[in-house]
Amino acid sequence: MTLLWREEMSVGQADIDGDHRQLIAIVNDFMNMAKRLPGDRALHETLIGLHDYAALHFEREEAIQRACHYPFHEEHKHQHQVLLAEIQAMARRYFIDRTAPVTKASLEETAQFLRHWLVDHIIKSDLRMRDHIAKLPPSFRLPD
Repeated sequence: MTLLWREEMSVGQADIDGDHRQLIAIVNDFMNMAKRLPGDRALHETLIGLHDYAALHFEREEAIQRACHYPFHEEHKHQHQVLLAEIQAMARRYFIDRTAPVTKASLEETAQFLRHWLVDHIIKSDLRMRDHIAKLPPSFRLPD
């Protein structure tokens, strides 16, 4: 199932909304890659790309949360840490410890997990920031 960006998912901050679009693209690309590349290569590339991009996105999102004095910042930061740890655990399980084989079922399970986590996180957690982000001055820019 392909994820689609909808304006209802917007938190009202261009950097964060752009990151969310990119994260959706990474998750969508995963299953497309799994159809044309060996499953282990698709999974490996996706986990690396997702981990790296998500880590950058989380830094940006947390900086915005601090700037707008978001009251649930620590809880939200913890959710980010948990996802990064889960991605690392998957990579370890499949590629370092090799305690689980990369199969069609494990690829689908991973895709389902990523789709669910991303949509759930955006809808249930990130959208709670919208009113707080709206209070930032229009001139607000993330530090480089």
